[in-house]
Amino acid sequence: MNVVSLLLTTAAFGLLGLATDAHHRRRFGHCPQAAQRRLLRNGGWLALVGSVVPAILSRGWIFGPILWAGVVMAGAGIAFLALNVIPARGDTRS
Repeated sequence: MNVVSLLLTTAAFGLLGLATDAHHRRRFGHCPQAAQRRLLRNGGWLALVGSVVPAILSRGWIFGPILWAGVVMAGAGIAFLALNVIPARGDTRS
């Protein structure tokens, strides 16, 4: 269950990052349309809210929120590294 929470938070922050013009342009070569931006944001928030459930089921109501807070920080860090450090396809900068 901890892995599910981590995957959901990483996906959530990845989607929220791709909703911004800079990250979306770097990965896909163009800015997102308004509807696409809204879909990415809604999907990100839905995944973030949904990541609470596996944490609660895994550790209960006492330690579940604590686990979730840690998983949120780890997921944000992974998404940050994926969006900023891993070079985009076709990126020839070194």
